[in-house]
Amino acid sequence: MKTLVAALSSVLVATSLAWPRDQLELRYAGDLAGPALVADSSGNAVHGAIATGGTGTVTTPSEPGRGPFLRFPGGSCTVAPCPQGVIRPTSTVTLVPGSEGEGRFVYGADIRLTEPPSPAAGMNVFQFGAAGAGLSQWKLQVDYGRPSCRWSDGTQVVLLPAGPENFQMTVGRWYRVTCSRKARVLFSIRVDDPATGIPLLVPRFQTVRMAGIMPTGSVVIGGKRINATQSDIDTDQFHGDLDTIEFGRRSD
Repeated sequence: MKTLVAALSSVLVATSLAWPRDQLELRYAGDLAGPALVADSSGNAVHGAIATGGTGTVTTPSEPGRGPFLRFPGGSCTVAPCPQGVIRPTSTVTLVPGSEGEGRFVYGADIRLTEPPSPAAGMNVFQFGAAGAGLSQWKLQVDYGRPSCRWSDGTQVVLLPAGPENFQMTVGRWYRVTCSRKARVLFSIRVDDPATGIPLLVPRFQTVRMAGIMPTGSVVIGGKRINATQSDIDTDQFHGDLDTIEFGRRSD
C-alpha cells in the first residue's frame, strides 16, 4: 500500500501543471450573476446562460462545507419529451487553446451522480465542438457512470476513460475529474477527491501527435442541446450535480 501511495504521489508531482490565475478563463462554482445566469468567478465575466426544456431545471442548492453548486434534471429519460437543462457560456473566444489551438489547456469539474446512470444514454459534462471528421472538439463526459476525456483536431482523436474498464462512479460521492493537454503530444485524465486532492484512480496518459484544437459553435455544460423532440439518447443530458467547472489555458 505504501508503495502504491508513493507511486501515486510521484505521478501527481511529476505531471501536475500550475495554472496561474491569469490563465484561468472560466470558473462556475454555483453562484448566480442574475436570473438564469451562472456567475463566472474567474474574473473574466464569461457568465453562463441557463437553458431548459421539458419541465427540466438547473438549480443552485447549497451544502455545508461546499456552498452552492449546480443541480441538473434528475431521472433518466429515453422517450421524449424529457426534462432538459444546460448551461452555455456567453462567450467562447477564450475557451480554445492558445498558439492557434496547439497550446496546453486544462478543463474539469467536480461531479456527483444523484442516481444510477442509465445504460442506454451517455451524459455530457463539459463540451466544445462536435464529434466528426474535420471537427475539433474537447469534451468531458460520464457515459454510463465512467468519466472520460476526449480531444480531436478533426483528424486525430484521443479518448481517455478513467480507471479500469468496470469502473463506475459511486452515486452520492463527489469526484474531481480533470482533462489536460499537457504538451502538444501528451494528454491525461485524473480523478481525485475534491476535498483532499488525493488521487482516487491512477492517472491515465496518452501520447498522440495532434494539430490545433479549434472548436466552433458554442460551449455546452450538462448536455448537447435543448430539443423537445429528443430524449437523453440524443441529447446526452447530465443527471446530477456539478461544481467548480473550470477551463484554463497556456500558450507556451
